[in-house]
Amino acid sequence: MKSAAEMQALETRAEIFRVAKLCAPCLDSMGLLTFHGDHTATAELHCWRDSVWIPRISPALEKAHAACKIGSRELIAIDRQIDLAGPLAKTHRAAGRLLATNFTAPASEPALLKYLEAVKHGEAPGHFAVVFAARASVFHIPLPMTRAALLFLEMRAAPIESLWAIIEDCLAAEKPTASLRAA
Repeated sequence: MKSAAEMQALETRAEIFRVAKLCAPCLDSMGLLTFHGDHTATAELHCWRDSVWIPRISPALEKAHAACKIGSRELIAIDRQIDLAGPLAKTHRAAGRLLATNFTAPASEPALLKYLEAVKHGEAPGHFAVVFAARASVFHIPLPMTRAALLFLEMRAAPIESLWAIIEDCLAAEKPTASLRAA
């Protein structure tokens, strides 16, 4: 029989997967996002976490999550500010454009609709973190869960026995309140 803590962990993991699938229904057809390394190499994971996730992706995710309630110009501005280069930028934008062009927003969400149109017409880069966060925001997904779901998508190719520990490590390194327990 599983303990209460184990049951809670399983429920949280199921919710993270549900949010990932809801906000990125194309997850089965999209490729890598920004982590292109060896999931079993702690040094590579920490290098990515400290140079890509914490300073670039996570702040953009947080800003886009809030900006979706403000307007499309704010989303476009955040999208343009993401500082990624080379293969990271290419794969991140490709996944974002796939999501932006294949899935729409509710008609009652004009900021997201206008932003998705800007991505489709090349007026915004369409970084995955921004598209994902905006979709999560309109679905009223709390920011901690949105953060955990995006990390799940980044690390979904990791061996299952280490996947959740990797996600927790990335969240814990960022902010004490960003852990899975806060989600």
